[in-house]
Amino acid sequence: MVGLMSGTSCDGVDAVVVELRSESSSLSDRVLATVLDHHHEAFPADLSRRLLSLPQAAAAELAQAHVELGERFAEAALKSLGRAGLAPGDVSAVASPGLTVAHIPPGPGGPGATLSLGDGDVIAERTGCTVISDFRARDRAAGGQGAPLVPFADACLLREPGRVVGALNLGGIANVTVIAPEGPPVAFDTGPANMLIDGALARATEGRLTFDEGGRLGLAGTADAQWLAIAMAGDGFLAQPPPRSTGRERYGDRFLDRHAQALGRLSLEDLAATLAAYTVESVGRSLDQFVPQRPQRLIVSGGGALNACLMGGLARRLAPTEVLDSERALGVPVFAREALAFAVLGDATLRGVPCNVPSVTGARRAVRLGKLSYPV
Repeated sequence: MVGLMSGTSCDGVDAVVVELRSESSSLSDRVLATVLDHHHEAFPADLSRRLLSLPQAAAAELAQAHVELGERFAEAALKSLGRAGLAPGDVSAVASPGLTVAHIPPGPGGPGATLSLGDGDVIAERTGCTVISDFRARDRAAGGQGAPLVPFADACLLREPGRVVGALNLGGIANVTVIAPEGPPVAFDTGPANMLIDGALARATEGRLTFDEGGRLGLAGTADAQWLAIAMAGDGFLAQPPPRSTGRERYGDRFLDRHAQALGRLSLEDLAATLAAYTVESVGRSLDQFVPQRPQRLIVSGGGALNACLMGGLARRLAPTEVLDSERALGVPVFAREALAFAVLGDATLRGVPCNVPSVTGARRAVRLGKLSYPV
């Protein structure tokens, strides 16, 4: 199986080729996964800029991006297959959730909506593989938020007898899954991960810096405790009980515009430290308030796992929970975990197994996810 993932940072696509061993891929069954290859295909800078502006784009631009992303995803899948020494006919399918460009959770304003781009038919045509795409839409149609979806895969991959395990993905947005030895996982978006840090640094440097590499700026700075207390007190999402999900609509430009004056007074080091602290504290509060059993081990993936300021802050905030990146804990590269998760979800769909978790997404029932595109 090939799994793909392109997140809200819009910086590229990750592809994994993985061998999965399971009898049924049900929520209660353990799935054994061997990653045969992981490949990151970076987007050109001009494409990243275009993708970040898609929430304000016209229909024609969205349609063109849908096709172009399908081409990029197909290229990444083929490169990863080649690196693994495999041909398209050697894998059961390519699983691609697409790039989510709009995510509006249900609420007082209506039933919500989610839109993911990356044409599955293009991927099938270019790769010669069966493709499962657009995973979020079916959960939304069943009354769910369409996110987070990886908890099903987390439970299949990480459940352990006698120990509570957590999985935290620090992409643009942070999402956590907590898996007890029995029962469905507890999972939800905790708030921003890298999105605020990346966006604020890009603004402050007029695009010269787009992220805090290794967390070096944050480690050299001091968090603005006064701003943190005020901003977090005014962030209604942090008090919202699960099911919950969020995205760039909340923690993108509008958030940074609202706090531009206060954040603009900070040095780059203090800015990075302050927004890293926002992420750390939002994760900590989420676990304190909404998770009945604190995980004994928390496995971190996504770009934030390479940020020493974030990882050190999490270790201090969550002690005595053991905080490890997925490379150290599982041998899975930190950028590969979500692509691996969608490979597991795609495998479940092919087997006929419902793979959303209604208690997590708020859906009325469990459903099979994704749309099938055939190579011929």
